[in-house]
Amino acid sequence: MGSDLRRGHQRSTARHHRHDRARAPPREATQAGYGDEGRQRALTVDFTPTEEQRAVADLAEAILGNGLDIERHRSVEAAGGWFDRDLWATLAEAGLLGIALGEDVGGAELDSVALALLLRAQGNHVAPLPLLPSSIAALVVDRHGSGDQRRRLLPGVADGSTVLTVAVQELLDDRLAEPTCSFLDGRLSGRKVVVEHLDAASALLVTATTPNGPRCVLVDADAAGMTTVEDTSTRRQPLFDVTFDGTPGDMLGRGGGDPAASKVLLDHLRLGICATQLGVTERALSMTAEYASNREQFGRPIATFQAVGQRLADQFVNVGGIRLATLSAAWRLATGRDAVEDLLVAKWWASERATDVANATQHCHGGTGVAADYPLHRYTLWNKHLTTSLGAGTQTLRHLGDLLAAG
Repeated sequence: MGSDLRRGHQRSTARHHRHDRARAPPREATQAGYGDEGRQRALTVDFTPTEEQRAVADLAEAILGNGLDIERHRSVEAAGGWFDRDLWATLAEAGLLGIALGEDVGGAELDSVALALLLRAQGNHVAPLPLLPSSIAALVVDRHGSGDQRRRLLPGVADGSTVLTVAVQELLDDRLAEPTCSFLDGRLSGRKVVVEHLDAASALLVTATTPNGPRCVLVDADAAGMTTVEDTSTRRQPLFDVTFDGTPGDMLGRGGGDPAASKVLLDHLRLGICATQLGVTERALSMTAEYASNREQFGRPIATFQAVGQRLADQFVNVGGIRLATLSAAWRLATGRDAVEDLLVAKWWASERATDVANATQHCHGGTGVAADYPLHRYTLWNKHLTTSLGAGTQTLRHLGDLLAAG
């Protein structure tokens, strides 16, 4: 099935492999409507998934839906590590782990929208996988890494044998674009927090300040000079606090590194968080609608009570807002447009309004919602984790205000 997905995306004769330079967003010229015959389409915003994007979403839904149930979740949680390796291998077999990577490294060379739909499916099933950090890190290496870096890391990501992660957040400092972590003379110094899946990763993509500005640095997970402290997140996932003390690293890209890489990394991380949160909130709301339609009180379904119906209607609007803002941001990234404002708007919805969804779905379920043998509690825990990732609503609104004030 993976080969079918890859074959379904045929390379245009105008494209070619670019092993030793940054790769532009896939099909940017076509989707953005550049060129004489497509200028009018540049003004058209259409969020309808393409055939390829629908294939990714449908395939991911089928695999995750068939592979995960309450018992499987419990088994993975009991084993520790928060990583369903069998499910990971199945996704790799289907060709889904490399959908946004170049064909020359085993990928399908699809765009940011396809990746967002894949992460949305993960959120729909709250699948314990390193899909977000590994996919985003790999995308950035693919587009901005050197030929050697791409060849060394990306084939393994596509076939599932290599997991990547990212380290961008710093303690009590949400200025993500201005890291205090520094990289000088090939050595990394500083501290990063909330690093996911470090225990499974082969390498980290770290944001750091250099004499030439912010850059991304590749660090081997077993590199010298790195101290880690493990903690646990809201969704019971291992998280790592990492201190670098003269840790050897490799600047992403050739020469002095690609100056665009750190912005692309942050943009796509925000998109990935919003897309995952979209899946989480959609499924939590549909689960609650079904419960309220079947749960009877005073001889009638509680969904017929005005207070319950109005509250769930509000959440329908909230989920719709998350969906619209997220797909708008994904579309802008996929077509090579600046998406910073859209991403911040989407992240605000995926934080503030997602919290409203979590509260309402939990309350409408009553005590059932927190029962360990009922799935909703996992969606609530995921919601909380994603809400605060890369800054919660207040921090996001402050960044958006700064952006608008700067003109």
